[in-house]
Amino acid sequence: MELRTTTVVTPAPQPAAPPRPGIVSFALRFTGYLYAVGLQDAFADLVARHEPLRTVHPVVNSAATRLVLAADAAPTVHLVPILTSGRDLPVLIADFLDEIRAAPIPVHARTFRIVDTVDDIPEHMLIVGLSRRAADRLSPARLSRDLITAYAARRRNRPTRWDTPRPATLHVHELRRVQLLEPALATVG
Repeated sequence: MELRTTTVVTPAPQPAAPPRPGIVSFALRFTGYLYAVGLQDAFADLVARHEPLRTVHPVVNSAATRLVLAADAAPTVHLVPILTSGRDLPVLIADFLDEIRAAPIPVHARTFRIVDTVDDIPEHMLIVGLSRRAADRLSPARLSRDLITAYAARRRNRPTRWDTPRPATLHVHELRRVQLLEPALATVG
């Protein structure tokens, strides 16, 4: 049997600018009414749930340290929608990501309201930027699911109820691996 194809595969276009080092970003699109206060409360719930979003790495005595902030001490994100056209949105997103690149806070977010939509249906974009350290321990897919869960609760003016247990983070997996490997290493020598 011979396999033949007539489809031409074109390579994906290269980005206009090189990727921003140290930042992982993702976007959520909201169509219809956006309850901005509920979204801000949901984002606060997300930061309270995930320790890497509250972890900063200050330099003390020329050495980087790890400091986990309490949920109520973590910096708050103000998600007041910024009005923009769909044409200007990519530039505003790029400016936002450039602005947060060197910031010491592990998570940033900004909401844009797109004003030139078809049929005048409100459309919003939430852009979330994570530091590389936070993104190494949490996936954007997991954060998106948790944020949507929290926003759904906050739209009904209810506190967020997490149905799943708090996810294990990378450092927990590393500790489990060390605990499992230590007895084996002791018997080898």
